[in-house]
Amino acid sequence: MKANASILDATAGLRSIWKLKSSPYILWIDIEAELETPPDILMDCTNTDFEDGRFHTIFFDPPHGWGKEPGLSQTAMRNKKDYENYPWKPPNWGPYYGWDKYQTKTQLLGFIHKAQQEFQRILKDDGILWLKWNECNVSLRKLLPFFKDWNVIMQISVCSPNQTIGKTRTFWVALMKKIHGSFQRVNEE
Repeated sequence: MKANASILDATAGLRSIWKLKSSPYILWIDIEAELETPPDILMDCTNTDFEDGRFHTIFFDPPHGWGKEPGLSQTAMRNKKDYENYPWKPPNWGPYYGWDKYQTKTQLLGFIHKAQQEFQRILKDDGILWLKWNECNVSLRKLLPFFKDWNVIMQISVCSPNQTIGKTRTFWVALMKKIHGSFQRVNEE
C-alpha cells in the first residue's frame, strides 16, 4: 500500500490535476469504483484506515456541485463508457467532477465537513491540506467556515480553463491545522 507515500490525493477522480499519474510517494484514493483510472485504494476519505499523522500533504478536490445522475451529464462522466453513452459529445471528455455523488447541497457540505475532520486526524501537525474549489455553486467565502480548525496560509485564484468550470473562479487554498488555536510553534535555538 505504498509505504513511502507521504502525499494523499483524497478524491483522486481521473487524476486530472496531476501531470504525474503514478508515483510511490503519492497515494490516490477515491470511493468511485468505475473510474477510468482506478484509485490505488477504493476508500471513503471521510473514514479511512490510515494511522494518525500519516501524511505530510493532502490534496482535496471535492465535487463542486450536486444532483446529477451518474454518466448522464458532462459533470458526472466517470469513464469512456459514460462518454460513449452520453447523447451530446463534449469536445473534450475531461475530468470527472463527481456531481452525481450528492443529491443536495446539504449532503455535499456534510461530506466536506466530515472529510476535513478526517484530514485533521491523518495529517501531520506541520502538514498542509490543499483544497481545490470552484465557485460554480457555492462561493469560497461560504465554504471556508467548514474549515474552522485550519489556518489559511495561501489562496491562489486559477484562471486555467483546465481547472475551471465555465467562467466561474477556481481557487487552490493551502491550509495548516490549528494546534491549540494557532499555528504550531517550532522551537528555535
